[in-house]
Amino acid sequence: MKKLKIKLSAVLISMCVIISAAGCQNSEQNKANTQSSESVKESQTQPSKNFPDPYDKSVFALDTFINLRLYSDNAESSAELAADRITELENIFSVTNENSDVSKLNNSSGKPVTVDDDTFNVINTAIDISNITDGALDISVYPIVKLWGFTTDEHKVPSESDIDKELKKVDYTKITANETSRTVQLAEDMEIDLGAVAKGYISEDIKNLLKEDGVESAVLSFGGNIQTIGTKNGDLWKVGVKYPFTEDSFAILSVGETAVVTSATDQRYFEEDGKMYHHIIDPKSGYPVDNGTFSTTVICESGARADALSTSIFVMGTDRAKELYKNFDNFEFVILDENDTVYVTNGLKDNFKLADGYDYLNIEYVEK
Repeated sequence: MKKLKIKLSAVLISMCVIISAAGCQNSEQNKANTQSSESVKESQTQPSKNFPDPYDKSVFALDTFINLRLYSDNAESSAELAADRITELENIFSVTNENSDVSKLNNSSGKPVTVDDDTFNVINTAIDISNITDGALDISVYPIVKLWGFTTDEHKVPSESDIDKELKKVDYTKITANETSRTVQLAEDMEIDLGAVAKGYISEDIKNLLKEDGVESAVLSFGGNIQTIGTKNGDLWKVGVKYPFTEDSFAILSVGETAVVTSATDQRYFEEDGKMYHHIIDPKSGYPVDNGTFSTTVICESGARADALSTSIFVMGTDRAKELYKNFDNFEFVILDENDTVYVTNGLKDNFKLADGYDYLNIEYVEK
C-alpha cells in the first residue's frame, strides 16, 4: 500500500465549522461563506485550577474571519505573533495582491519566477495531491473560477464556448517547481490560485509557531479550516459537524491535535433561473461539481494536505474517495451526500456520533 506523506488523527468534521467554547456565541461568518458557519465546541469538563483561561483574538484575513483561541499564560503576545505571521503569509499567497508571489507567477508569461519557500512548499503540496487524485485538485483552474464570478461576487453562468476556451489553460502538469533554484514556472497564459491549499498551510504554520512560543492548548478557526493544539485540559475537543444550509450540527466528533478541513456546497454559491451553482469547480468539466456530494471533511496532521484533500474528495465523489482511502494511508474523511447518507472512514468509528435529532441519517463505514 502506498504511503501518503501525511499523518492524521482519527477524526474529522464535515460541512462548516465555527470555533467556540461550549455555551459561547458563534464567531462572525466569512464574507465568502455567507451561508455557512463552522463551530468547534470544547469539552464540557470543568478546567483545573491551573488551566489558563481562554484568550480570543479575531483577525480578518484570507477573505475570512479567523479566530484564535489560546489557553496560555502568554496568550496575548502569542496571538499577536500569530496575527503578524498570518498577514505576512497572506501577502505572499494572495491572488489579488499585485506584489504577491502568486501575482508574479500569473503575470510571468511562462517564465520561471523565484518564489518564497512558503509559496514553493504550498505549490509542491498542491501538485502532490493533484497527482494522487488524478487532477481532482488543480490550482490552475483559477481562470474558470473567475469566469463564474466567484472571485468578484459578480456571478453568472458562462457560455459553454467560454468555458471550453478557458479549460485549455487548466493543466497542473504544466506547472514546474524546481527544487534547486526554488523557482516555479507556469505554462504561458496559465493562472493559479492557492485558495484550496493556502489556509490549511497557514493554519499549520501558525500551529507550529504557537507551539514554539509555548502554547500547549488552542483552537484556531480559519473559516472552513480548523486547527487544534493539544487538548482542552486533558480532554479531547468536541467538534460539531454542521448540516449544510442550517445552523445545526448533525454529528459530533472528538479530536486531539489535528487539522480538520471542510468543503461544502453552502460555503459560496449563487442561484440563476432557479438552479444553484456552488464554487467548487470540476477542473475537467469547468462546471460546479454535481455528483451528489453535499459536504466533505478531512482530518490530517498536515493542514495543507487536509485542505487540498477536502476539495479533491468533493470533486472525486464517494466511489473514487473510497478507492483513494483504500490505496493511501494516513487520512480519514466524512462525506454527507444528497440522500442523507454519511460515509465515515473506519478510523473514525470511535470518535464519531450523530447529534440529537439526526438519528435518521444513514451511516456507511468505509473500510480499508
